[in-house]
Amino acid sequence: MTPGPAARVLAVGGARDGVGKTVLAVNAALSLLAQTRARVLLLDLDVDGCGDAAAVLGLRPPRTIAELLPYLGGLTTEAMRRQVGVHPSGLGFLPLGDGPDAARTVDGSALGRLLDLALPLCDYAVADCGADVNPTTVRCMERAAGLFVVATPDVLVLRHTRRLLERLQALHFPARLLHVLLNRADPGAGISPETVASTLGRPVGATFAREDAEVQASVLAGRPFATDQPRARITRACDAFVRHLLEAGALDAPAGEDRPLGVRIEGGRARGLDAGSARQAAQIDQWMRARGPRAQADRTRIDARTALKMVLHKRLVEVLDLKGLHRDLAAGGEEALVRQARSAVSRLLDEEGAGVTDRHERERIVKEVLDEALGLGPLEDLLADDAVTEIMVNGRGRVFVEIGGRIVPADVGFTDDAQLMAVIERIVRPLGRRIDEKSPMVDARLPDGSRVNAVIPPLALDGPCLTVRKFAREPFGVDDLVRAGTLTPSMAALLRACVEARLNVVISGGTGSGKTTLLNVLSSFVPSGERIVTIEDSAELQLRQPHVVRLESRPANIEGEGQVTIRDLVRNALRMRPDRIVVGECRGAETLDMLQAMNTGHDGSLTTLHANSPRDSISRLETLVLFAGLDLPSRAIREQVASAVHLIVQIARLSDGTRKVVQISEVTGMEGSTLTLQDLFLFRRTGVDAERRVVGRFEATGLTPRFGPRLEAMGIALPDGLFGDAAPIPRGRA
Repeated sequence: MTPGPAARVLAVGGARDGVGKTVLAVNAALSLLAQTRARVLLLDLDVDGCGDAAAVLGLRPPRTIAELLPYLGGLTTEAMRRQVGVHPSGLGFLPLGDGPDAARTVDGSALGRLLDLALPLCDYAVADCGADVNPTTVRCMERAAGLFVVATPDVLVLRHTRRLLERLQALHFPARLLHVLLNRADPGAGISPETVASTLGRPVGATFAREDAEVQASVLAGRPFATDQPRARITRACDAFVRHLLEAGALDAPAGEDRPLGVRIEGGRARGLDAGSARQAAQIDQWMRARGPRAQADRTRIDARTALKMVLHKRLVEVLDLKGLHRDLAAGGEEALVRQARSAVSRLLDEEGAGVTDRHERERIVKEVLDEALGLGPLEDLLADDAVTEIMVNGRGRVFVEIGGRIVPADVGFTDDAQLMAVIERIVRPLGRRIDEKSPMVDARLPDGSRVNAVIPPLALDGPCLTVRKFAREPFGVDDLVRAGTLTPSMAALLRACVEARLNVVISGGTGSGKTTLLNVLSSFVPSGERIVTIEDSAELQLRQPHVVRLESRPANIEGEGQVTIRDLVRNALRMRPDRIVVGECRGAETLDMLQAMNTGHDGSLTTLHANSPRDSISRLETLVLFAGLDLPSRAIREQVASAVHLIVQIARLSDGTRKVVQISEVTGMEGSTLTLQDLFLFRRTGVDAERRVVGRFEATGLTPRFGPRLEAMGIALPDGLFGDAAPIPRGRA
């Protein structure tokens, strides 16, 4: 054999051992050799039955794939030519191992690399893949121009064969590559080929009559019937099967040579596509016209791959009740329903995208269609990426993400505004919220607690905008913040002591500075025996204590009724016998009720606030109290704040994207009409390094907090020297 183009591969397998797949694979390879006079290679990849093909051939090969693996790094296609065994007929032979134990040492990736070296040696390759679909056999099947499943007319075998076909389709092998071969058929009795086809849901590609005596004789003699018994009925059936494959052109194109994807669709015609794809283009035209003028303007931006996905989604809507699916998904039947939808998309892809034979490309298309139909479309992969902390959609084609504190463009986009709007509605609908021209802004959350904000036209001039602030799958702990350089162990020890001592703490900072994450960490310090009531606009806190009641505000309905504000929830929480009240953010009249709660026995409350410094947060608290509509004098409000708030923790997002607790300040009381603060810890920024990362130090000011005696009275001891040390900033990113 001399190197040439990659071979056409026929993969032969079965659902169970004993159906004759190895005998048929060997004799089909010999028949193919006789009819084409081409270079044919037989691959024995049956892990459990490895060695059976050699017995049928009466051949012992010089080398096996398992024996070649240690030399894989230095092998070439020319060197492989000397390692392939040759049958007297001229058939090449390469087994996985000399037995099952050796065959199991070969993994899929190694087999894939070796096949890339061996297949150019031949024109055709027939692979006996056995009765198991595993990573090793899948590597060969991915290269196959046809997958031939051998079955016998037996009820149990047919049940297993149906499961095997379903599994192959679940692995995204196209239906047109799957063929059924019926072996040991008895015309006078048993299950007919028509019944087999009906049971398996696909036609029988070839039928081989039962000739046990001839087959057994050829196997015992080590002489395949294709060469030893040329006039036998089973030999003629095998030759007819191979002849049909050749005449039908089923083996003309090597696997992987799909019709081109990515061509442009202009004026309703798809250049470079076949009639089926032109039909897709016509469907897209009709769909775009239904979506309006702006959608029609997007038509020229749609390539053939996107057009195929749009047609699949349109047809999926027709064959499945997606609204019903979403209801069932919300009810908890996710796994079965996603499996049902995936099966439907795979069938539709076989009809609409028959030219897409690459398994991995089919898998990507099915996933993307399911993401759009049942999930959040192009955002699904970004949501699954733990490195992405925030997703910002500025329009259908402009998506940005925050990674490591820096904002970078994302290589994803939406087909049109309608697809983006569908994603937004899919987020807000389960929460009982709405977004439309009358109410074009909405705050919502994802099931994992990630915060969502959406704005649509007419407020958003360039199309719908969506912002998703992700939460980590596992909530950050205080040790994570220390490792990331957000604060020091000394600062963490102080904050833990303050929470355990039931001091009222306000976390202050700008947008995206990490206030909610820090609030979640501080909330974790609350003892597990206390009853905690959390109040949020969109539930985000991830408390692990056993006694937690989570409350979430509700906007007005379409009639303008039914609104429940944060202030309403704070008032109600006071009747729920809380030990701690945690308010996600004070931004309005609820601030007055929160301060009153802190001053009337509900110590240990926690909340966040938008402000640039502890001093600014005091001013903001005073301003927010006035939202309650009460004509209170400034001094009275400040006295309320001085009495209620013990500690203000200032957190900031710095220029390099890191988050730092830049100030911890104690509220010490009133001096005249001025509320006084004293800093306990500071972050002093000294510059940036060569990589533009912020350089600085966390410093204790040396001042001792006035709430020290309260800690001692509650038996909480702080480390010695806590307020007199200075620690360099740890390396890391928040």
